[in-house]
Formats: sequence, structure tokens, C-alpha cells
Amino acid sequence: MTTAEPNGQRRAWLGAQLERAAGVLGATITAPPVFGWHDRTIGTPVSTADGERWLRVAAEMSYWAGGAFWTGNRDAGAIDDVPKPRLVTKLDWSDGDCQLRADLMTVAPSPVIAHDMVLRSTPDLTPTWWADLRRAVDILAAHPTERVCVAGSRLRLRLLSAFGVNSDPTEVEWTCAHGDLHWANLTAPRLCLLDWEAWGLAPAGYDAAVLYCASILRPDVLRTVHGTFADLLDSPSGQVAQLAAILKLLCLVEDGEHLDIAAPLHQHARTLITHQ
Repeated sequence: MTTAEPNGQRRAWLGAQLERAAGVLGATITAPPVFGWHDRTIGTPVSTADGERWLRVAAEMSYWAGGAFWTGNRDAGAIDDVPKPRLVTKLDWSDGDCQLRADLMTVAPSPVIAHDMVLRSTPDLTPTWWADLRRAVDILAAHPTERVCVAGSRLRLRLLSAFGVNSDPTEVEWTCAHGDLHWANLTAPRLCLLDWEAWGLAPAGYDAAVLYCASILRPDVLRTVHGTFADLLDSPSGQVAQLAAILKLLCLVEDGEHLDIAAPLHQHARTLITHQ
């Protein structure tokens, strides 16, 4: 099975792989599965002898599997004091030209805030939730790692090509980031950060920047994001981080997704460049 297979056929295949993993791990699927971006992953709540868990299966062509993105969720086990699911056990196998990876994890304490990375309605989030998010981002930023989320040399070329901005990576502060901190990867009312595939070094403020850009359609939420992370977003590295986040989301627009954020993101980019 390849990623080019028709959606329905791939989903059926992923469902069969999920059932296979559940059987090997002694887990009983208790709800319909949910599929990740471009059907790369499938996940579902399961029941085990030790209680309720979440079972996630990722599938990738064998020649792509094995990089940092492939190991991200498991590597994140080294990160302490940040609210996230804990890996309980794991399973790896292959099927034809595909490599598969199952992670059995603890269940998030609350549901995701949105089922889309881009926010289109205002969530009911308390000041405590926002303070917990800021604390989690700060703890993560201090975590030492050699993993790379945003490559400095590649980012320099992309910023120059897209915006005419020549950003020297040596003049940017680099810290550890979740790398995909949007509304479908955050839970409430109790905070939990999900999907750790992309974490690693990025321009300081990158997580706040991604969340800010994912909130671009909700001015009220933008104000709260900025108020929570103003020191990061308004710093020189935070300005670069925001341009990097804009590029991240515009790549999705180019693929035909989230078309309604294109204009406000371009406008935000112009504002950032004007004030540099």
C-alpha cells in the first residue's frame, strides 16, 4: 500500500493495520478511528488490562521511515514536565513497501480544542489554561536537543525566496519547540500537547508563532495569543519565527487546504517585514 492509493482503499488498509496492532498488544478498540493528515496515521481509544489507552499507528514508505519525523513521538519521552501523553508500549512491523509503527499511549485528559489546525470559532479557555500553556512552552524551550524542527539554512533560502528577507541563522536564537502547536494538537479544559512528530530546534518563539498564525481568522484569540507570548513574538527571533510559521501554513494553502487564511497571512507577513 502506498500513499498514492485512493483515500477509501488506504483507510481500509490502515484500519486493518490498526486491528492487527491492537490484537498483538492485547487491546480492544472501543470507538471508531480518526485519521491524521493525508491519512498518514490512524488512532483510536482502546481498552487494555491496565485501563483505557490511545492506540496510534503511523504508516510510511520504507525509504522515508527512520528520520526525525518518524521517531518524534517516541523521542518525546525524554521530555519531562510538559503535559503530553506517555508512551506505554510500542510495536514496529512492515507490510510490503511500507513501514508501520504503533504507539500505545496514555489517554489525553480532555478533548482537542478543534478538529482543524486553523481556528474558526472562539474556544472557552481560562486564564489558568493560558498560563499552563505558556509554562509548557517555556519548559520545552529549555530542553536540550539535537533534533531539528526548522533548518536554519533552508529557512534562510525560503524567506529570501518568498519575502525577500535575508535572515542570518547565526543571528537567530534557536530553542526547542513542539513544531506543530496548533488547535487540533491542544486539549482543554485540561491542557495536553499532542502529536510530537516534528519537535526539535526552531527559531525562539516558533510554537507561539504557529499558534498565532493558526488563529489568524479570530482577532479576539490573536490578541490573547499575543498577550500570552508577546516577549517571544515581538523579539527579533520571534519575528523570524512568525515568518517561518506563515510559510508553514502557506504550504498547506498551496496544496488546496485552508484557502481562507491566505490573504490574512500575506498581510501579516507584510506587516512583519515593514517593521523589521
